[in-house]
Amino acid sequence: MDRIPDDPLQRELWLQRWADEQAERLGPREQPLTRRLRAGAAKKVERLVKRVEARAESRFDRDLHTGEMVLDDPEHAVANRVAYVASEWHVLPRALWYLRAGRQDVFCDFGCGKGRVVHQAARWPLRRVIGVEVSPGLAGFARSLLATHRQEHRCRSVEIVVADATTFEIPDDLTIAYFYDPFRGEILDAVLRNIIASIERNPRRVRLIYVHPSQATRVLETGRFRLLKEQRGGLRDIRLARAAIFESVA
Repeated sequence: MDRIPDDPLQRELWLQRWADEQAERLGPREQPLTRRLRAGAAKKVERLVKRVEARAESRFDRDLHTGEMVLDDPEHAVANRVAYVASEWHVLPRALWYLRAGRQDVFCDFGCGKGRVVHQAARWPLRRVIGVEVSPGLAGFARSLLATHRQEHRCRSVEIVVADATTFEIPDDLTIAYFYDPFRGEILDAVLRNIIASIERNPRRVRLIYVHPSQATRVLETGRFRLLKEQRGGLRDIRLARAAIFESVA
């Protein structure tokens, strides 16, 4: 670096040149005020989004009461089973819209809990909608909900089956399976094997909607499914509401 000149005017020019060189070397940087404004705006947007999501949850769950978590159900207190948590309202409609689901489709929610997703699916013009739930208490709640809101359903064949997902007999016309991370490990493997066996009995295309896909690698490791689409978890991209959509392959 050159020696700082003694002459005041030359010193000022030297310092200005040095400052320009440093600015060019470091690149453009936001001023502290700009950073604070950006951070403040981001927090306001996040608070607004949270209020919108809370209002949507209250609006869509009105008279259904499916939103409350169930952490003390004995049937779920088993290794590789997950306690009941309701799916976010926006997840299923986006996935069904992407899949162009219609009257040709048979839909099954594995681990349907209180029946929120079954109720949502039944509002689509699907051929048949099934909910599988290991807990008799949660299944009873789901049946009551569906009976109360039957007039809202476009699908006329809707049922709740009380069964362990590993022993549930997969319908050979199933085309869409829904998992909201209801089980993991060996249970997930067993259900996937059963779906694959059903496809082998009756060759067809089956799609999996896997929400909060914590063990998506197990789906791919079967060698019988490929990833079609990954969907964001809503406005805030909530991890628990992210979805991976898979399609069966020959």
